Amino acid sequence: MAKDRFGSKRSFILASIGAAVGLGNALRFPGLCAKYGGVYLLVYFVALLVLGIPLLNAEIALGRKVGSGAPECLESLKRGGGRAGWASCINSVFTALLYAGLAGWILATVVSIVPLAVKAPGMTQNEISGYFFNEVLKSRNDGVISGISPYVLPCIAAAWILMYLCLKGGAKSLAKAAEFTVVIPVVMLAVMAVRGLMYSNRGEAIAALFTPDFSALTKPDFWLSALGQVFFSLSVGVGIMPAYGAYLPKNTNIFSCSLVIAAADFFVSLLSSLVLFTTLYGCGLQGEICDSGIITAFVVYPAAITRLFGANTVLNAVAGVLFYGSLTMLAVQSAVSMAEAFISPFCDKFKIKKKSFVRVFCIAGLVLSVVFATSAAPLIVEISDKFINFYHVLILGVFECIIIGFSGKTRGLTDEINRYSGRLKIRAASFERAVKYLSPVILSCVTLTELVRLIVFGSGYEPWAQIAFGWGLSVFVIISAFVVYGAGKRASRVAHLHKLTYIK
Repeated sequence: MAKDRFGSKRSFILASIGAAVGLGNALRFPGLCAKYGGVYLLVYFVALLVLGIPLLNAEIALGRKVGSGAPECLESLKRGGGRAGWASCINSVFTALLYAGLAGWILATVVSIVPLAVKAPGMTQNEISGYFFNEVLKSRNDGVISGISPYVLPCIAAAWILMYLCLKGGAKSLAKAAEFTVVIPVVMLAVMAVRGLMYSNRGEAIAALFTPDFSALTKPDFWLSALGQVFFSLSVGVGIMPAYGAYLPKNTNIFSCSLVIAAADFFVSLLSSLVLFTTLYGCGLQGEICDSGIITAFVVYPAAITRLFGANTVLNAVAGVLFYGSLTMLAVQSAVSMAEAFISPFCDKFKIKKKSFVRVFCIAGLVLSVVFATSAAPLIVEISDKFINFYHVLILGVFECIIIGFSGKTRGLTDEINRYSGRLKIRAASFERAVKYLSPVILSCVTLTELVRLIVFGSGYEPWAQIAFGWGLSVFVIISAFVVYGAGKRASRVAHLHKLTYIK
């Protein structure tokens, strides 16, 4: 793995931005801004500086120093730490499956948005908003599988083909793909923002986005959302950045790269928020803004897109295709990054030819992703996303911070970050304070609060569904991490014995 490198600093930054920027930035972040007001932006930005950037630097530096993914990085800090690393990587496999399914949904929306735009003038708002789930996916709320959508299934297959093309060439193909999956969506968001700013009530929309409501500071869920989103948004704690750090050229300035990645991540989140607010206010749908990314993408935005240029159905259809095409790129890029977090360290540990493994991985992923084309898909996505992308990430983040912070090697990590940094350096004391104390304490508080809330108030789902798509996944991730860790140890011992025999 360490022999595979990004061709340049620019390639690394683009690929890392692609890993960090995803559907959460484009859909969930704007919803949280709507829920809490401008004060959310302020607190999020401060947390990004104080908590997010130090941990991002730590993961990249570990990857470059060790030359491998999260399991080997954490194992190098503490014996047994590789279990937490494998848990992060295996959890990222499920995240990749989830994003591949969502990419299929979005790609199906690209195809269906044209006829929807044409028929929209004769439809009610409820009919437009429910078009994807009722007519395209034909979903049910009870979790019963009564059919497979012939529209969504081939779109999911197309998403996996795109993922294979991005993954098969290692660092080079990852960087090449990011040139399209990062740049094009940002350009499209900028175009949408310009359109939104042309509406007469743009001032009202901007005021709603940026005016702070300091009463939100008294709400516990505000702090959970703002602080937790920093870790989710930067894709730390999920195994991606150590893997990308291992691809990083040796003479690259890590600290400056991390600042660019964090700045780009915040910029895209802010741009997406501006698009959502100005578009929905301009279309008279400001009351529909919510903090659910799924609802925003497949219920709210279709209603807005079909009236974006008034009665001009051609322009509405073109805008819809371009917008959802860009969201498809973000979803595919996120899925690719999550898959890479597992594929690279797995192939490295077990000496497997990567291109062959990627082919098998993508075929298996496509088979498992069929579930996202069924009538039960929305329920499965809702529950699994809560566990995979929230509970698991929080818990694994706590373990990672503890392993890094109390390894006694934070000074060495600081030196690795500041190597080739010139005058722009991260302060050792600030770095250690953030990684050793602030991050694990905050993540622990968020995790415990959420678990208590889950136990006291429940999830609202049927027990069988919660076990099948929630707790069952948690148990599987833990068991799989221990199994792969043990198998890796045995493989290393066998390789060592073969080497001794050969030398003898």
